[in-house]
Amino acid sequence: SQGRRHELWVVLTIIILALLTGNVSYKQITSFCKAEEEKLIKMLSITSKTLPSYSTIRRVMLGINIIDIQSILTSIINNYYSKKSQEDWIAIDGKSLKNTLTDYEEKSQNMLNVVSWFSQETKLIIKVEIQENKKKSEIAVVLSMIENCDLSNKVFTLDALHCNKEITKT
Repeated sequence: SQGRRHELWVVLTIIILALLTGNVSYKQITSFCKAEEEKLIKMLSITSKTLPSYSTIRRVMLGINIIDIQSILTSIINNYYSKKSQEDWIAIDGKSLKNTLTDYEEKSQNMLNVVSWFSQETKLIIKVEIQENKKKSEIAVVLSMIENCDLSNKVFTLDALHCNKEITKT
């Protein structure tokens, strides 16, 4: 089995399918491959009759530049979203990524947060920004995102964290 090659589109498709079914770690994705092996080989018309190994999945995932993927997806979504002209309600929320937590023992812990905008009209996430706790607060990120967008025909919903004068002025 060593030295076997898998086409990149096959590996990426398997990773996406695994992620969509809640398998988020390398080990879980590999287990997904084993559990669904026959179906995946048939569905993807894989001629080698074998699926990528743990090492292959890990190598491919480590080679993915998530910032580039985010940029491409944001561009595609914004192109679609900009064609909509009706009023839109946008839910803005930040979520902490638990596996990025550092400084466990300190009072002020550092972690990455994802601030996203969800369009209730299109059911799409239309903006995403990643923020590090120690460098910038979620409030500052949201304020910056609102200041840098076209506000016409938009109603924003945010959680209580954002009930402050700076946000309401914009």
